[in-house]
Amino acid sequence: MTAASLGETSRRDLEARITELERENAKLKTVRDALIRQVDRSHDFTGNAYKLFQSVADLETSVEKRIQRLARAMSEAKIARQQLQQAIDAIGEGFILYDSSDRIVLCNLKYRDFFPSLSELLKPGTHFREIVQAAAEAGVIVEAVTDPDAWVASRIEYHRRKSCQFQQLLSDGRWIQISERATNDGGKVTIVTEITHFRRLEETRRLTKVAGQSGLLATTIANIAQGVVVFDADLKLVAWNSQAAMLLNLHYAGMYSGMRLKDLARQVWRYGAEVPRERRREAYAWIGNVKKRFPLRVELSYRGRRFIAANFRTMPDDSFVVTMTDVSAQIKAAKLLEQSKEELEKRVDERTHELRRLNEILQDEVWRHEQTAADLERARKAAEAANLGKTRFLAAASHDLLQPLNAARLYLSALEASPLVDPGARGLLDNIAKAFQSTEALLSTLLDISKMDAGGYRPRITAVAVGELFETLEAEFGALALQKGLRLRSVACSAVVRSDAQLLRRIVQNLLSNALKYTDRGTILLGARRRGGNLSIEIHDSGPGIAAENHLAIFEEFKRMIPAGTQASGLGLGLAIVKRAADLLGHQVALKSHVGRGSCFSLTVPLLPPGAGELADGTAGLADFDVPLAPEAVSDRQGGALGEGPLFVLENDAGVADALTTLLDYWSLTSIRAPSYPALLEIAQQRNTLTPMAIIADLHLDGAVDGIDAIILLRERLGRDVPGILVTADRSREVKERARAKGIEYFSKPMKPAQLRAYLSHLSAETRAASTAAAAIGDES
Repeated sequence: MTAASLGETSRRDLEARITELERENAKLKTVRDALIRQVDRSHDFTGNAYKLFQSVADLETSVEKRIQRLARAMSEAKIARQQLQQAIDAIGEGFILYDSSDRIVLCNLKYRDFFPSLSELLKPGTHFREIVQAAAEAGVIVEAVTDPDAWVASRIEYHRRKSCQFQQLLSDGRWIQISERATNDGGKVTIVTEITHFRRLEETRRLTKVAGQSGLLATTIANIAQGVVVFDADLKLVAWNSQAAMLLNLHYAGMYSGMRLKDLARQVWRYGAEVPRERRREAYAWIGNVKKRFPLRVELSYRGRRFIAANFRTMPDDSFVVTMTDVSAQIKAAKLLEQSKEELEKRVDERTHELRRLNEILQDEVWRHEQTAADLERARKAAEAANLGKTRFLAAASHDLLQPLNAARLYLSALEASPLVDPGARGLLDNIAKAFQSTEALLSTLLDISKMDAGGYRPRITAVAVGELFETLEAEFGALALQKGLRLRSVACSAVVRSDAQLLRRIVQNLLSNALKYTDRGTILLGARRRGGNLSIEIHDSGPGIAAENHLAIFEEFKRMIPAGTQASGLGLGLAIVKRAADLLGHQVALKSHVGRGSCFSLTVPLLPPGAGELADGTAGLADFDVPLAPEAVSDRQGGALGEGPLFVLENDAGVADALTTLLDYWSLTSIRAPSYPALLEIAQQRNTLTPMAIIADLHLDGAVDGIDAIILLRERLGRDVPGILVTADRSREVKERARAKGIEYFSKPMKPAQLRAYLSHLSAETRAASTAAAAIGDES
């Protein structure tokens, strides 16, 4: 194939070269003729003209030799081409060569023999598409007869591939195999081989195999458990097996090839087969309608509860096959299943009826439970309301009890200061004072508990320095410990916790007080341990210890687990306050105790991360629980000094007002009292006394102005910051903060006369010091 391509190229080159040489030869002839004419006209006898002519003659001779060589080359190329064509024609397969433009270069005789109707086109220069289109129109290929356009498109697609191989059936019955492969210069070589003999051998083998399979199929049908009956398009029996005769209750010899369907059906009905009339009509309709033969199943029943399922299936040549299976067991099982279903439905109905009855009973029971739950809920709410009412009543009762108790204490203080009291009665007065102190402590504790239970206390969480708290409590309880012969020791602590400063102080204070009460000898230790992100504040004592079964009971009100032979004061409310305050803050209180060895109460408080907040001041949280302050601490809050006038007393309770003014009289202090702010102004104006020494006011007064506002209005009216003292039984945080914000000192009822006298004395000392300083300045001037 490559030699043919090279031969064609050489031939074209030789033809081009010959054409060029012929043009040059014509030019040389023209030159020669011109030179001859010039020689004829020339009179030059020197020989130059002859030399010129001689050179032209030599050139002509050279050209003729080259033409001769070229002619020989063309002759050789022609011979080579003829030999190549003969060699290609000698090939037993069809051969055709296309160039890169899909045009024929060479085609042998065998290829023309395959396609004789295309012989006019099978010559050099014809395009591939022309040949394919002509083949489709002539019907040379069987496949092209039905859809020429599709075959042309398919043939072109094959031709575009680099290599391909496929088979085609010619219209004369021959089979050919076409193989195509691309050449190096972009052309295409096509080889056509006849394979008719091989296809026939393959078909023969296939038919032989089918015949063998038919015998195998016949053997299989004869031995399967199902019955098989085959009818042709004329409704005549073609094939059957013995199982079919047995299932249809027929004699095998009674069935024969060519037997009509009607005759076979008569025998089937005669030998006891029963089919519902509608199903029989469906079967006959199926057999008669060849175009609508969908799969059909008909059940035949025989005596003895035997059932045969006949399945009708159509075949391509309008014949059909009937397969038969004994389904007696399945039918029997289905009937048993149906009976079971009916029995089950009956039982379900019975159970449903029973469940409905039980459901009604259950609904009635649920209704009763709901009624009971509603009654319990009402009882719970009533109990909560009663408990809240009890708490509020206790708070109100405690508040109301404080008023006469406050008056009694003031009268008692006045009596102690009176010179009329016999010295022998002083002991009796001391006992009365101690009784008043116990009563005040009880009422104060009850008031605190009721406030917590009623939700009247809102903790103020701040940063609290534990070390400062320990120092304060050690100083406060150190003297009491020495009196009992105990050693109170605190461990230095630099931790800062997040808590309510006053509640935390109250909790630790109560725990320390409890330890002092029940410890007769040894040491009481106040310290703290870091536990992760928390701090455990611990109070260790060497007291009698608490039994394990009483660890929870001691935190209840009025529960005191005192060992035999132990005497201690108190009412059993200290630990109840501790538990309520800890729960309010979300802190955990724990107890570890060994009987005879001592106890350890601990309070777990969250630590404050570094830089998370500022420390609370020393008086933070004092707004909710009454903690007496030293006079020097009180004086820092007052903006003014004690004046020269009387004390203004604002109190709407006549008994308390009488007791307070009586006490002030025994202290040689004059006073003006009134139940309200307008009444005080009126009395002061009548007496022409509008410059008081200080103002002592209860919070709740007659009229719209309370004690704090009255002090503020009097200060504004007088134009100076008169010292103000608020004496009230209201211990709420709001009242204390409101008083503190206005520079008013807060005393809770029942008021301690000694505390009031110390405070007034401190103010008087400041006044005298200020007067002395002013006089000294006047003398110097």
